Amino acid sequence: MTGLDAILHHNGFAMAAVGITIVFTALVTLSLVISQLHKLLLVWDDRRIYVEKVRNLFSSARPTEARPPQVDEEIFEIHYFDDINESSRQFQILIQAMGEPFSLPELIQIAQSFGIEHAHSTVSHLIVKNFIVPDGNGFYRWNQDALSEHSKRR
Repeated sequence: MTGLDAILHHNGFAMAAVGITIVFTALVTLSLVISQLHKLLLVWDDRRIYVEKVRNLFSSARPTEARPPQVDEEIFEIHYFDDINESSRQFQILIQAMGEPFSLPELIQIAQSFGIEHAHSTVSHLIVKNFIVPDGNGFYRWNQDALSEHSKRR
């Protein structure tokens, strides 16, 4: 089998038609991209304006309840627990049981397992008051001197 019979038998004309269609589609797509390229370049040149417009569009689409409350720029004082003495006593006992130096994540985990509420906040408060101080190697130590000095002031 040779000639046109072989082409017909092996679907040569159909394959040629598919190939021509693929090439024609690619050329049409390429010509459309090239014809609109100037618009894309204008957007690229003014991209800051368009980015700001998109940000405004998405920020206005958010519900008003989801927006965070406005806070004055004045510096405000953080209020901690009223009874720092009780918190320091509880954590001092935990630290003595753990041994020094200790890691903060482990201390917080143990405190939570014993049911101490707001363990993260309490540890943060103890660090601010210098009851817990870093040892310089990534661990922390209990500062008995700061606790004694705090007790003398009261």
